Amino acid sequence: MQLLKKKILYKDWIYEWLLDKKNYIKESTYANYSTNIFNHIIPKLGHYYLKDINHKIIQDFLLDLSKSGNKSCDGGLSEKTIKDIAIIVKGSIKKAINDNLIDYIELSFNYPKTHKEEKIYILTKSEQNKITNYSIENLNNKNLGILISLYSGLRIGEVCALRWGNIDFKKGILTVNTTIQRIYIKDKDKNKNISKVVITAPKTKNANRLIPINNCFLNILKNFKGKDNEYIISGNEKYIEPRTYRKYFEKVLNINKIKHINFHSLRHTFATNCISAGVDYKTVSELLGHANVNITLNLYVHPRMAQKKKCIDLISKVFQEKVK
Repeated sequence: MQLLKKKILYKDWIYEWLLDKKNYIKESTYANYSTNIFNHIIPKLGHYYLKDINHKIIQDFLLDLSKSGNKSCDGGLSEKTIKDIAIIVKGSIKKAINDNLIDYIELSFNYPKTHKEEKIYILTKSEQNKITNYSIENLNNKNLGILISLYSGLRIGEVCALRWGNIDFKKGILTVNTTIQRIYIKDKDKNKNISKVVITAPKTKNANRLIPINNCFLNILKNFKGKDNEYIISGNEKYIEPRTYRKYFEKVLNINKIKHINFHSLRHTFATNCISAGVDYKTVSELLGHANVNITLNLYVHPRMAQKKKCIDLISKVFQEKVK
């Protein structure tokens, strides 16, 4: 750290903290930190002197983010985004405390609920059939990627990063161990975002996973198999980045007269189909690469009234037997 004066502006301190963290975190994480620091933290907290920041100031800041933190539209940020921002603030403050630049302050905060349900779109059976039939009838490398996501639950970055070497054709196993994403890093001096594509390991340990491939689909893949270092959806050694692949997916939707949906809906549909088929939640969670089964339960397990009624009827039968 180069800042040694007692009267340190928080905007200068957190920038120095960010530069220091760069040596210990993934580039994509650094980009995320940078975006949140320049878009949210510095505009609201940057004018404070480091020594003047206290628990109330940070707590009020987090509350304000939930009400009016969204720069692209009216309204606040999601609870997850607010927690991500809080992690950055707490990390920078802890560093200042450890360096004896400020006195200890409490860093436990309440996170306001946004009461916004995450919108998850599940393809109808008709839409699934249209996409599947079109992809099979017009087989090419890009359409293989769509089928892989719909029937294996891969994220778009994971599909784009897949190489033929990720598939063990003898064992029928697909290995997910990389992802592609475009990251945006704020350039403080030029006051603009610099973007670049990075290929990294998935975000969490659980996202590294093995997925069995159905024999029928495996035979389809064999017809397109290239060299181990070639990307599956491009058919060569040059990758296709997610934003380009999303545009292709939109064309497929338009051709099949399906309303605009997010590519991620293929993953949601896969998960829902698994649960509807009676697959246990732990298995679905591992196939999706979730950090824990609770994420799967919160996202996809929402019993309908008919299921609840069936459960009550089953319990009631036990009760009636006891009464007799």
